[in-house]
Amino acid sequence: MSGKTSNPTQTIENLRGEIEFRGKLARQHVTGEVLFPDYYDMEEHNQILFERVQATFQKMSELKDLGVHFSPFLELGAERGQRSLVLTNDFSAEGVAIDISFHQLATTEHFTKLFHREKLPLRICCDANHLPFKNNSFPFIYCYQFLHHFPSPKPVMDEIFRVLSNGYFYFDEEPFKRVLKLNLYKQSTKIYSKRAFRKNKYVNLIEGFISEAYCDEVEHGIIENNDISLTEWSTALSIFDDYDVNLFSIYNITSKLGNRIHLGNVLNILLGGRIAGLCRKKTGVERNSQINLLNLLACPDCQIPSSNGSFDRPSLVELSGSYKCTQCGFTYPCKEGIIFLLPKDELQQLYPDV
Repeated sequence: MSGKTSNPTQTIENLRGEIEFRGKLARQHVTGEVLFPDYYDMEEHNQILFERVQATFQKMSELKDLGVHFSPFLELGAERGQRSLVLTNDFSAEGVAIDISFHQLATTEHFTKLFHREKLPLRICCDANHLPFKNNSFPFIYCYQFLHHFPSPKPVMDEIFRVLSNGYFYFDEEPFKRVLKLNLYKQSTKIYSKRAFRKNKYVNLIEGFISEAYCDEVEHGIIENNDISLTEWSTALSIFDDYDVNLFSIYNITSKLGNRIHLGNVLNILLGGRIAGLCRKKTGVERNSQINLLNLLACPDCQIPSSNGSFDRPSLVELSGSYKCTQCGFTYPCKEGIIFLLPKDELQQLYPDV
């Protein structure tokens, strides 16, 4: 992204690249057609998704034991919806799965059969920079491998906080910056290819410190921001009333974000790794778990003043399967059970045929 702004977000080119790439990936992983020979094939992909389903069930069970209430929930960057399928079927929760890729969301029905989880979440194609929901809509919001697709996590975190009611935000499988890093060359092998997995694990480890990774996502213009500093993470998360965020590096070195400096913390800073955590918002309304999800929908373009001096978004009304803004009058379409709630300009540029 050229030039720096106080709140950098994705460009229309980034979003278009994401849609193009995810559309091809959806075809490869549902039909078996090989569009990316250096990416997981259908069988490998199914196995990965099975593992993610199992891991999601385990993590959500842990969160439930901590007193986290799941209904209604919002999953950001849901892709194929496999994690939302766990909540809707295994935990009897009601919720919404959102993604910028219509084509990935459309594959959710395919995976209901594969995972024997038939109940679907509400699916919405939208831009997380403009979440199409009323303030204080969801007591539980979560995402995996999502926040690093933005130049900075703060703008989207502000939107998450806005639509989060009195409840929790959970995130996982996000990167934080590795200080001990030299980009001496670009790797010749794409990171998700079979050739990469056949590499000696110690070679892979060393290459991670001295070279730049190579992947199909970046070739399509998708942001892969693996250099989010711990200061950036702390700033983005400071909006929450409290949080418990863990840092994980190689050899199971762990520490807490925001803790005083100690050996584990210093090693995490030097080595980089994975960041995950549970954040709490104590303010906002208590959301009824039985609420009609359609009543939470709002126009992604319009703003109206809210009681605390900030803004909210106006409601939508359903009209024969489409959704009309009560303020601007624009009608948002629905296709194959997926509602398109992108800002008007984005909708016309990204999905002109809808």
